[in-house]
Amino acid sequence: MPRTVLIAGSSRGIGAAAARLEAANGSQVILHGRTESDGLKKLSADLGAPAFACDGQDAAAVQAMIDEVKNQGYIPDALICTLGAVQATDAMAGDTDVWLDEYRANVLAPVNFIRAVAPLMLAKAGGRIVTVSSIRGRDNLASPEVTGYSAAKAALENVTVSFAKALAPSITVNSVAPGFVMTDMAETWSDEVRKEVRANLLGRAGEPEEIAALLSFLVSDSASFITGQTILADGGLDAR
Repeated sequence: MPRTVLIAGSSRGIGAAAARLEAANGSQVILHGRTESDGLKKLSADLGAPAFACDGQDAAAVQAMIDEVKNQGYIPDALICTLGAVQATDAMAGDTDVWLDEYRANVLAPVNFIRAVAPLMLAKAGGRIVTVSSIRGRDNLASPEVTGYSAAKAALENVTVSFAKALAPSITVNSVAPGFVMTDMAETWSDEVRKEVRANLLGRAGEPEEIAALLSFLVSDSASFITGQTILADGGLDAR
């Protein structure tokens, strides 16, 4: 039987690329978006995959969605969680309430999905979970211009390890920390960010499909001995 892969945050960008790759590999893909967007509907039609919508920051809504996924006969073997958001949050100025928004979007939303999906995986004796962090979560690459986002992604990596310990040995839990990737967010990059992009060892931004390939590996049988890790895919930016 094909494995069932739930991709939280799959209406665009890295999540959509992961959905297309998993579908091409023969997986039963389950799509999720915050809303029933045109992008989510198109991807669902393209892949012939069921799509669900809910606010990942609402734990009750996430649980209700997962209950409906189960009711429709789908039990995830793997969860790829690409949820997140970034806002400008200056380290020395501005309303720190925005930092809390970043925490809810980048930490609590993935937590809600993991808590809802993991019991189903445990009942069937195992599974794979991967979250998506960022190079901004690394100490040496944190940015004072997106301080809330940087702090939230660092927290997500710590939470990922906690879940890896809590769910071992049945479920592996890892995180991927992409560098700069050519999603729709690239249109908002400042000249300073574009300079930083070119400064990595490969001299370019990544493509969503490159990150999707790593996510797909981490939810495969080949990654059975990897858990509690954050793996960088940043073109060598951290190694400069």
